[in-house]
Amino acid sequence: MPTRRTGDGSLSVTARVALGAALVLATGTALSPLVFSLDPGEEPTAVSCTTYGLAADDPRAEPTQILDASFRAGSTYSAAGELGEMAQTFTHNGLTGQYHVIDGGVNTNKPVGLVMHLHGDGAREYHDPSGRTTCLAAVAASHNALLVVPRTPDRAQEPTWWENLKGNRDWLTSLVKDRILLDYPVDRNRITWMGYSGGAEMLSYGILAGPRDLVTQGAALVGGGGAPETLDKAATESQLENMPLWWVTGEEDDGSTKSAPFDAVSAAVTGADFYDDEGFEQVDLEILDGHDHYDMPDARILDDLMKAARG
Repeated sequence: MPTRRTGDGSLSVTARVALGAALVLATGTALSPLVFSLDPGEEPTAVSCTTYGLAADDPRAEPTQILDASFRAGSTYSAAGELGEMAQTFTHNGLTGQYHVIDGGVNTNKPVGLVMHLHGDGAREYHDPSGRTTCLAAVAASHNALLVVPRTPDRAQEPTWWENLKGNRDWLTSLVKDRILLDYPVDRNRITWMGYSGGAEMLSYGILAGPRDLVTQGAALVGGGGAPETLDKAATESQLENMPLWWVTGEEDDGSTKSAPFDAVSAAVTGADFYDDEGFEQVDLEILDGHDHYDMPDARILDDLMKAARG
């Protein structure tokens, strides 16, 4: 289980100071808006992805998101694509969790990618996908990828990934291998991961430390992602050379406020430093000026990671 600790503030990994500038605004291709099914008489709710780092003139910046926290288990939605399913259930080794598959309009005649997005503590991104999750889905679709948002099987108090980390990790990797890759036309060589806060902790301590064979197009760790004691599984030469691992955290996300007591800056520094020391050559760390735990440009980060991973 990860220890949420304060690092010493040292930074031996080369901080990619240019990342803020390198988070270039992608123009992308125009997408059909994400439109989820409503009860009769309900009105759609607009969401602006400029909140999450996309430019106002980006065609993905204003998707129409109608799904909110009132979605029903097993519901489907009308969107640009036809592969989406909400609140599906998956059980592995006695643990049961749920997941959304969001299809913003992938073309199955071309290689289809997969973005696995791990929520923070509390699982808001799963329970209310009407904002940030919608914008990540729009970005994923622009790269011809499905967005999968699993909800941790943890049911003890606040839902987390990092408590019972090994069991949750086994459930998560089985979800990808035994459900998503079997049921959806996903190219295994096009799998990207993104984790926020507690989800970044699961990535650093769990997925990247162990079964990283499912991380084929890199990972973005936002607002966290500390250093494990050791790698559970040795990295291959190809992983060391080619796997983009990005830590991105706001400079004000240092655990100094009641609303965000977790020191994500120190976690990101120690996590990036660890993987750099292990020999991963594509480690990038950026501390974004003027940002805190709750206002990160997540959509823009995901977009740039996916572009970088494809070269």
